[in-house]
Amino acid sequence: MVDCGNREVIEHITVIQKDPDTDYGYRKMTVQLMILGFLINHKKVYRLMQAAQLLKARHKGSEREFAKFRTVNPSAPLEVLEMDIKQVWIVRDRRYAYILTILDTFTRAVLYWGMGFHMKKGQVKSAWEHVVITHLQPADLLARGIHVEVRNDNGPQFLAKLIQAFFLENHINQVFTHPYTPQENGHVESFHSILNHAVGKQVFWSFEELEKRLETFYDAYNNKRLHASIAYLWPMKFWELWNGGKITRVEKGKNKVRFTLNIPYHTISGNGNLREVSCSNLNPLDGGENLENQEVNGPKRDAGPNTPILTPSVQRSPSVVSC
Repeated sequence: MVDCGNREVIEHITVIQKDPDTDYGYRKMTVQLMILGFLINHKKVYRLMQAAQLLKARHKGSEREFAKFRTVNPSAPLEVLEMDIKQVWIVRDRRYAYILTILDTFTRAVLYWGMGFHMKKGQVKSAWEHVVITHLQPADLLARGIHVEVRNDNGPQFLAKLIQAFFLENHINQVFTHPYTPQENGHVESFHSILNHAVGKQVFWSFEELEKRLETFYDAYNNKRLHASIAYLWPMKFWELWNGGKITRVEKGKNKVRFTLNIPYHTISGNGNLREVSCSNLNPLDGGENLENQEVNGPKRDAGPNTPILTPSVQRSPSVVSC
């Protein structure tokens, strides 16, 4: 086991947050540090990020209630896919570029993305030819009795007879969402909010500039960015571990599912040595000043017979960041 100071943890957090695609809050940052080999819990990360002024603003959820029609609840990869189109303004050309994304709702993996100043039925068909050849045929879904469903809105590209005939020929069931109900296509809509966070505040002078940024974003999304809904993993790693039997799927009520990782996070990166952060009451940046003992704000729990026993924030083996 290797001891390390709070300053080293802060340095890692700062580097991770500098990447706009991994600009995490304290909970995802905790998992990222665990993957890097630190044994540390979210309370310790919260205090360190608070002292270093690295905490993110708390996200406020919507207070609106949405009707839930035909909600998605796949039990394996590639059972239910979603597609949608987003537009981004190109300054030089004074027109929108259109971005098509095809997403697997189980793994959250992007199976295809493409862009153009137009997004017509022919481009959509080409995109799905890629998905069929690259993902669906190798998985041999028909032989396994799995019927693929694809969800989309009522855009003219998706309503085209060419697209409907293609899906019919390839044994794919196309489902159209109700008008004005984007929650029925919720996974790709959620993805678009992530995409908007990445590119929405930027000004793109040229098509090529946007394309370059999207190449970086989609690669980071699939292969680096942690996703809370899939056991705080990135989509391709989640998919790999699911196929390897290292992910457990637990149904928690109607249309609610939780995934848990069955192995320690630090083993994902092949990190055999954990690093331990000392549990002293010093300034998180190791400056030596004493800090008041502060707890992370959260729901209070009364002690009782069913109260779980909490384990220490950092375990002292193989390699750790303590408390």
